[in-house]
Amino acid sequence: MDIEPLVEDFQELQLDRIAPATQSAINLLKTEEELEKLTVDEKLNDIERAVYLLSSGQDIQRLSVISNLPDLLREHNVDCMRRVVPKVKEVLHVAQPEMQIAASSAFLQILQKDIVPVQNYTQTFLQTILSGLDSKDPDVANAWLETLLDVVELLPKEIIKRECLGTAVAKGQLSKSVQSRLASCRILGKIAPKFDAFIIKKEILPVVQSLCQDVDYEVRGCMCRQLDSVAKGLGLEATKSAILPELVELANDEESYVRLAGIETVVNILSLLDDETCNATIIPLVCKFCQQSLQNEDPTLPVVAKLIGKLCHGLSVNLTEDQKQWFLDFYRKLSRVGLSEKTKTPREGEPLNSPAKVPVIASIFPDEDRAVECRKNAAFNFPAMVVMTGARQFKTELYPTFSSLCNDPHLAVKKTIAHSFHEVVKLLGSSVHCVQGELISLLKDESIEILRGLVPHITETLDYMVKAGGSAITEAKMNAMSDVIPALLACETVLSGSNDWRLHAQIMESFSCLPKVFTSDQIYFKFIPLLFKKLQTVRPLPVRHAAARTILILIRNNRKMEHRQELICRLVDEYCHGKSCYKRSLFIDICKMAMELYSKSFFKEYFFEFVLEHATDPVPNIRLRLCSVLPRLKTILRLPADRNLLQQLESCVRKLLINERDRDVTASVRKSVEELDKITVPMDSMGRKTTVDDDIVDQRKEEEEKMLIEMEEKSRKDEPETKSSKKEEGKKKDKKDVACKIPAPKRASKIPAATSTRHQLEKSRSERELKAGSSNENTTPSKGNKTVKSLKNTTPSPTSKSRSPGSASSIGSACSTNSRRSSASSTYSSSSSVPSPSPSSAGRRRLNTGSPLSIASPDSSSYSTTNGGTAQKKNSQPGVSGVPTAKRKTSMSK
Repeated sequence: MDIEPLVEDFQELQLDRIAPATQSAINLLKTEEELEKLTVDEKLNDIERAVYLLSSGQDIQRLSVISNLPDLLREHNVDCMRRVVPKVKEVLHVAQPEMQIAASSAFLQILQKDIVPVQNYTQTFLQTILSGLDSKDPDVANAWLETLLDVVELLPKEIIKRECLGTAVAKGQLSKSVQSRLASCRILGKIAPKFDAFIIKKEILPVVQSLCQDVDYEVRGCMCRQLDSVAKGLGLEATKSAILPELVELANDEESYVRLAGIETVVNILSLLDDETCNATIIPLVCKFCQQSLQNEDPTLPVVAKLIGKLCHGLSVNLTEDQKQWFLDFYRKLSRVGLSEKTKTPREGEPLNSPAKVPVIASIFPDEDRAVECRKNAAFNFPAMVVMTGARQFKTELYPTFSSLCNDPHLAVKKTIAHSFHEVVKLLGSSVHCVQGELISLLKDESIEILRGLVPHITETLDYMVKAGGSAITEAKMNAMSDVIPALLACETVLSGSNDWRLHAQIMESFSCLPKVFTSDQIYFKFIPLLFKKLQTVRPLPVRHAAARTILILIRNNRKMEHRQELICRLVDEYCHGKSCYKRSLFIDICKMAMELYSKSFFKEYFFEFVLEHATDPVPNIRLRLCSVLPRLKTILRLPADRNLLQQLESCVRKLLINERDRDVTASVRKSVEELDKITVPMDSMGRKTTVDDDIVDQRKEEEEKMLIEMEEKSRKDEPETKSSKKEEGKKKDKKDVACKIPAPKRASKIPAATSTRHQLEKSRSERELKAGSSNENTTPSKGNKTVKSLKNTTPSPTSKSRSPGSASSIGSACSTNSRRSSASSTYSSSSSVPSPSPSSAGRRRLNTGSPLSIASPDSSSYSTTNGGTAQKKNSQPGVSGVPTAKRKTSMSK
């Protein structure tokens, strides 16, 4: 067998070559000699070990000692100052840059943490910091300079004057290096506010003026940025006479770097100047600077666009109408830079700049991005321009510019204007309707970056737009906002297809403000189907929770009773009785949210019994999640009205204790029982209301629910009158048109919209029952079948008390029944009989079919879950709904 080809193949694979990562790991391994050098005697204490390592240790060991110097000083202050700190100062003279930078950070921490007194710090550490400024390594010198600037903030004025002022003045001399003069500029700007005007004029001002006239442009620019700090210490008069002439000259410097520093300093000192100085010096200077930047299109133009908002806001009280118009025209040009032909603005007869005045500094932004940066900064300052112009003149002066920025071809510009859209809307007041088209275009954009600027503030944006400068929200204003609905839906579609689930959850939460913006019909037909779809299809759980919470809020604020009934029944049918355990788990979360959003009476009427059904759920995790809700369910009960509900809750807990086999669920049930025992159900006194904060909040929620029902009743009463008046007007105008008009629907025809939905639900459930019954006939029902309850309309008992139409619980619900409550109480109890509820509580739960707001009583047939977990059908009848199946058959035969 020829093995030469195999040998060649193995050589090609290069199996003997070590990977680079492995080779680097091998290089990190130390030899025995190196390990011996790094070994330290364990008997040495902290101080002795530090001294030994600083004297004869390796660089990495010295670096470790210097980095831990603050901790060593805190634990052994006296010994460390006497033995370790002198060694550290000796080592720093010949230390590497890494050790110098670590020492600068450690020295700052010592002063910030107040480990040593200020006097000792000045004598020991401050001198080392000042000497480090002369390092030849730029990185090391800059590290010590940053440390000194931070230390100056913590030192008293006397020490700064004695130790730092002389060093700053000496380093600012023309004979020193550029690096030294740059350090002097920054030190003088930091220490100037510490002194009074006399010391500044005598000691600091001559050096400042000299540095402003320096031959190096970096020194001039650095000193120019410190002039505002010097001006704050000098005062107004000295600033006008000494600082302002230097600033004007620097703003007209030949170097763009210096000019940028000059215009930034002008913005910073506006608050220090009086009106006379602003009118005579600053406004002409700013106008000239802006005009030159626009003509030259140099690197200063994006910076001017960034500062134009501060300039206009700071000078607004000093500007005349003509000057304001000039700044507005200049701002419009900034917002259009790069969009028109690339031709420079005419110079109005001014001579061209000489070649010596061409900037020598490299462009801050690339040429192709400079125009985009300029428009982006203009979009950033748009709210400031609205403040200067005013809302009344927005449509004529700034709306075309705003529309141009919102439809800019570059993403960065639209992203910036989207982040400030809510600020613009807030300032417009009654003129806010002008920007509705721009809001729609931005919402329909497919860029996530743009939507990320709109969505977090979409709630307040829509709120300001629907109010339109007034506090009242009318139906006409809501109808005017109907064009925004497709844009919001398109925005949600884009977010649902992205990976940013947090932003998707945010838009779902923002939909909770829709009742203030749109009508109930618009929300019901446009947004409710979308929310239910996302509740089923979206994968991230926070998005599903946001959708569920928004659905509950929209149900609570819906002004049509049939819509509320249908949506609550849909939640119960699809999620409480859903086939998927994820849906049933989500229903528990929905119940938790409902307890926070709705009144206690509303929750007890429409959610209480359904959440207890999960005690027989075949999935242990659902039962486990139910256990955490049980204590909260008990806190909303009150005696004697809720005695029946309390019995059902106790029966549910008792059944879980007896029949539960899962270890985790059993432990959770026991924990819940301990919490339930600590909760005392309050008693309602006759004619007396409690004043607990929780009860006050619940009472407010219940009043809001009652008000919603009253508003609906009032609208129903007014509707026939409105239609009759319209019909009479039509007859008077043209009698021929009367015959072709479609008559208005009768009042009684409104209810079938909800009842038809209930009949559909009932039909689908009855079909499932028939299939299940035919498949399980003459057999024992399988373990863990879900409870399904039908919603047939039956006539209530003549002895039942009619419900008041104004009560919060009179919102029609086809999902809560008297027979279901009695069957649930008999099923979940471990005893053979359960005390019947009081007549008042029974009458409270019966529904009056004669009221237009009530719903017919439920079907007499229902399903109950036995102890073994099987579902058995019970033909309940009035008065015997709590009798078990076998006993009921015996009694009927008798």
